[in-house]
Amino acid sequence: MQLKQKFIFPVTLMMVGLTIYSFHRLLWSNGDEAWHGAFLASAALPLYMAVFVAMGGAPRTSSRLLPVQIVTIIGVVVSASEPWPFVTALLSFLGLQWYVFVYSKYRRGKSSSIVLGQPLPVLVFETLEGARVSTEDFVGSKTLLVFFRGNWCPLCMAQLRELLIHAEQLGDALVQVKFISNQGIEKSRELVEKLSLPGHFEILHDHDLRAAKTLSIEDIGGAPPGLKGYPADTTMATVIALDAAGRVVFGDETDNYRVRPHPDSFIPIFEDDCAELYAKSS
Repeated sequence: MQLKQKFIFPVTLMMVGLTIYSFHRLLWSNGDEAWHGAFLASAALPLYMAVFVAMGGAPRTSSRLLPVQIVTIIGVVVSASEPWPFVTALLSFLGLQWYVFVYSKYRRGKSSSIVLGQPLPVLVFETLEGARVSTEDFVGSKTLLVFFRGNWCPLCMAQLRELLIHAEQLGDALVQVKFISNQGIEKSRELVEKLSLPGHFEILHDHDLRAAKTLSIEDIGGAPPGLKGYPADTTMATVIALDAAGRVVFGDETDNYRVRPHPDSFIPIFEDDCAELYAKSS
């Protein structure tokens, strides 16, 4: 387990606890201004994430969560007139910075295997029926590879749902879409039932992260602790578009798990049938 994963549960408990504590003190202080500030600072991130997950929003946020940062800083300033509200607000501010600048970051380097205009190394996957397939089998069709962490990841699920909204557009462009993870075949079968995938969409299993390791996009110990039925190791969110010759025409290796590419950044490459031109020009 990565060090930051060991801290995510305690930090989450701290943030929620500070929110409850500051709200309690606000009620008992007859609306004291300093406790208003402390509650504002402590509740900003938990409420933002709760609403984001509940509403099943887009698979991306701003990198630095600027709106949450602004609200939190205002809360810190307002709370500064009294020591305990200020301490509460300051701890909340520090927790937010840890989440934004430490936990959210992969800190990965650019993969030497994902190169515009070049084919990927041969990657081997397993279908949910147990058959072996590889990237060599994708040659002849335009293909979109979407590596995701697992059913437990709200942003991953939002990303897959967003692509399903564009299913007709991708189908018209003759694109085969492959959702890829190492979460296990049973978990992926559960996902198939939830998503009702069209014929040109498929979920593939990356056994032991072999494909992810070949591309250097594995995230060892990257899953939060306590996820029953899921492996501790996972993959970094990555999107790769291949032309019909199997060459890379688009690659997104986000360094922030909360920031995923919008379909508008790669669908036009398929639609305009300019994948070959794009690869050569890059």
